[in-house]
Amino acid sequence: MALANNSSVANTARAFATYALVPYLGILFCPGALFMGGLNLISSYRSRDSAKRAASLTLVTIALAELAAQLTMWWIMYKVPEWTALRGQGNLENLWRP
Repeated sequence: MALANNSSVANTARAFATYALVPYLGILFCPGALFMGGLNLISSYRSRDSAKRAASLTLVTIALAELAAQLTMWWIMYKVPEWTALRGQGNLENLWRP
């Protein structure tokens, strides 16, 4: 597979995005993926290369999707004890209240 952008910044952003796929622990790599993807996007605008820009936008989009998934998993992990306590008390109508 030929990569549209093979710079060191793009490779680092891809590495961060790959490591961010690890459940729960991957949240540590999401900021790096967003930051390096943003740097790659800035450099693609400077070089005026549309293929680099498309690859950079894809990296940033993937990093944002991974961040959303990681935050959702952490939120679920945070809320499960509360949900189980409510379920044990029979208060299911209060299950989705903050």
